[in-house]
Amino acid sequence: MGNGMNHARNAALVCVLSLFFNHSALAQLTGPGFDPTPVEIPNIPKTMPHPVTSMDLLKLRDLHGIQISPDGKYVAFVLGQATYETNSYRSGLFVVSTEKGSKPVRLGTAGPPSWDSMNQWPSENPQWSADSKYIYRRRENAGIWQVWKWNREGGEPVQVTRAERDVGSFNINPEGTKLFMVVAKPSVSNKKQLAEHGILFDGAIDTVSFEPIVDRIAQLTEESENWIHDLRDASEHKASSEEVAAYGTTESDPSAPIFSKTFSKKEIEEQQIYGLVLSPDRKKVAFTRYVDDSSESAWTSWRLFVKSVDGGAPVAITLWAYYSGEYWWGPDSNAIYYTEDDHQDTGKLRKTRVMSAAATGGKPHLVLELPGFLHDYSADRSGRLLGCIRENDTTPPEVAVADLSTGEVRTLVDLNPEFQNLQLSPAKQIDVSNKDGDRFWGHLVFPLGYQAGKRYPLIITTYRDFGDFLRGGVGDEYPIQAFAANGFAILNFEALGRLRNPKPNDFDSTVLFWQSPIDGMETALSKLDDMGIIDRSRIGITGLSHGADVLDYGISHTDLFDAAIDSGDGSRDPLNFYLLSDGDRAAFSRLWDLDLPDSGALTRWQRISPALNAHRIRTPLLINTADAEYIADMQLIVTLRELKKPVEMFIYANEQHLKNQPMHRYEIYERNLDWMKFWLMGEEDPAPEKAGQYVRWRALRKLQEQDRESAAGAAH
Repeated sequence: MGNGMNHARNAALVCVLSLFFNHSALAQLTGPGFDPTPVEIPNIPKTMPHPVTSMDLLKLRDLHGIQISPDGKYVAFVLGQATYETNSYRSGLFVVSTEKGSKPVRLGTAGPPSWDSMNQWPSENPQWSADSKYIYRRRENAGIWQVWKWNREGGEPVQVTRAERDVGSFNINPEGTKLFMVVAKPSVSNKKQLAEHGILFDGAIDTVSFEPIVDRIAQLTEESENWIHDLRDASEHKASSEEVAAYGTTESDPSAPIFSKTFSKKEIEEQQIYGLVLSPDRKKVAFTRYVDDSSESAWTSWRLFVKSVDGGAPVAITLWAYYSGEYWWGPDSNAIYYTEDDHQDTGKLRKTRVMSAAATGGKPHLVLELPGFLHDYSADRSGRLLGCIRENDTTPPEVAVADLSTGEVRTLVDLNPEFQNLQLSPAKQIDVSNKDGDRFWGHLVFPLGYQAGKRYPLIITTYRDFGDFLRGGVGDEYPIQAFAANGFAILNFEALGRLRNPKPNDFDSTVLFWQSPIDGMETALSKLDDMGIIDRSRIGITGLSHGADVLDYGISHTDLFDAAIDSGDGSRDPLNFYLLSDGDRAAFSRLWDLDLPDSGALTRWQRISPALNAHRIRTPLLINTADAEYIADMQLIVTLRELKKPVEMFIYANEQHLKNQPMHRYEIYERNLDWMKFWLMGEEDPAPEKAGQYVRWRALRKLQEQDRESAAGAAH
């Protein structure tokens, strides 16, 4: 149940934007270490508050899984925390009673993170036994991932499964007697043989990675198989097709038996179907479809349906225009619960609204509404209590419980009590419509000690504005509250908004994917200027992934920005076309109408490529990129360097799309703060170890001055 309930929020980013960056699908070679010391939630006394620093943000405790017990009496949750001094992470497994006034009980470490292909530490919910006494979760030991069991009352965990290879995922059957496991199969690729001979290039891999090619090919051929672990006698066996059909039900794999049973071959081939969740009576599934075809809808959307596993037409439940939502079944299988996305009112995106609808369709009704952002829901056996995560603009995630019968929501655990001693700047929602009528929004974080009538430099962070804690933008490289503590106003801007589905052979509509959010930013800047808050001559912009994509387009097609920081792999230049695998290249061409750059598509590339428009760039650009991705930025970097433009790039070793090493993260936080203070405030940090940095940047400033003089001379 947990997988189906919280898959969609992350899938909204990964699936919608999977072609916007060329991240490797392979695991990290080396990276942050693991400190087995369990995470602690200390008792922190109230003291005189101080301004937020980069280190305060780096050491936040983050949730990486949460689940309420079947009896509704407990919530289990997993914490992670960066340790800068050792460039590592700690973890902790906790249990807290849902009774008022309860204190969390630490059960010990939850084991090392299981980093995904983009370097995210993904949430992996603890799973409860049917009697609510035990907690099951994967943990790595001696290099192999197995399922372990913790007693709710405490004590050392016990290894449960004994698979020969990694257990990738598992779920417990409704009776609580068996574990259904997805286990890695041996690789069919022989690395030694691959290394001894030439490797035929077949177009299946992209070229953006730091891993040896034999490792990449071996991992591309990895497969998995299904196993059953019987909790009654500890026996294990490969799952039969009947067992796979019975237990492997929360799937998004079109080859899974539940797909072929529930959907026609045409539906599987033509529709993007995600997050199947089987009803308790095992007769129906809830699922989402991602719609990105302009012949079906002018706008992209996520749509929630219910369908009988025996076939028949799906029943439409709701549509999410901005963010794919969460959903789960009521205990009697007659109702589906879901989070609402009101595309008519962007203000409601910051408000929690849980709806309920009959599985047969019909008018839904509201069951929970309150300010703030609740997410990662799990329901108890009765369906009345929900364990969840609670946060808002200035409050990091907390463990909470919601009572659907009363509408009450209570925080159970404050995970970061240190925040009571920090000076946090407030945030205000800013809504705008650009010249084409497209709606965008963001949250303005005021400078610490804001004085009405004084104009401040502004930093724009991108590219999502969910309603969660405003920490560092997508990718978490831009310390928002630390920027505010240093005198900046910050606009956390929703640069995606409601996406249009590109129309075939209509590149004008395709270009709006980049141009529309830039126009929205320009409208927002005018609004903040009219409010007397910002200085239009001191505007910075930042971004990762799609945020970097919009940033690079913005600095090469407008004069809005006075400083920029790109987190890497954002430049949509012709070079990118050659770095994709054949499959991704075909999808890229279909989606963006961008074909081989030396064909008739070259004029289309010219309209959007930062490198092909680099002569127009006047904005000083800093890039902090991963070694797995820096090649994708090389056309832009080399062009800017050849044109003597102010640009600097740092490449971080053993990193992927998201940078996860604590030392790297802290260094990037600090450099980004220094860069914005240098270009937007004219300030330099006198620390001796930073002297070389400012020698370089002062030289870049001379390049900028020379470039402007040359442009002014050419204009005359």
